[in-house]
Amino acid sequence: MSRNLPTPSRRLLALAAAITASATAAVLGFSVAGASAAACSTSTGAASCTVTGNLTVTAGTLGLEAAPNLYWGVVSTGYDQWASASGASLSACTAVGSLTHCTGGAAPVLQVLDASGAGAGWAVSEYLTANGLPAGSVLHFNGAGGATYGYSQVSPIATDPFAGTTPGNICDYASGCTVATPAGACSHVPLGFSTCPTYAVTMGGTSAANQVDLYSAAAASGLGAICFASGTASAAGCSGATPAAFYNLGVKGSAAPGSSTVTVNMAVTSGP
Repeated sequence: MSRNLPTPSRRLLALAAAITASATAAVLGFSVAGASAAACSTSTGAASCTVTGNLTVTAGTLGLEAAPNLYWGVVSTGYDQWASASGASLSACTAVGSLTHCTGGAAPVLQVLDASGAGAGWAVSEYLTANGLPAGSVLHFNGAGGATYGYSQVSPIATDPFAGTTPGNICDYASGCTVATPAGACSHVPLGFSTCPTYAVTMGGTSAANQVDLYSAAAASGLGAICFASGTASAAGCSGATPAAFYNLGVKGSAAPGSSTVTVNMAVTSGP
């Protein structure tokens, strides 16, 4: 059909094709120029330029956060009683049959902050620097305990009534962490242990060279802010989560009345 057009029409088509080709070249030319634009300047203006962003992440440290005080309350009933530690003072403790009921109380927080970036894993351990608990008392670290702090359970002193389970852990609020996985092999000979913990762990030791392993995280796990808890933290510091690490104390029915204290030296060290 185009062969039959008059000469002026052919000229118009040729002109339109030239304009289209020129516009396409201009668009392509702008795209290429944008991709290879020079760096932006604060003194020279440019139609296009590039900005380079730089981020430096500096390694932090490995640390431990824990409730500074633990509280148990037991009213003597003649029976051996076991109770889980509270992180807040207990009050109005009374005997209810063979048990003890107290008011108040709160979950004790236990948290590891691994900001080292090393991915070497870590171990939480303890030893007692002072033990004034009644003779025959047993102190356990466990993954299960009483949901109501200040409420005891009756059980022989040799039988912890709470299940021996590995404490679970979650990421703290606003921490894109890698949760801890229990290590399959543990070696902290300078601290006094070379095997991984079996729950319930009897808390003891008498010196820094005779510590007890409470939890060991495998390499490449436990990175970030780790709460020994379940559920979801609603605020930093494991707030709103359900604790998964319990300090269970067994007191004999023959214990003499009075107040006593125990001092627990907690530590977190690199490597499972």
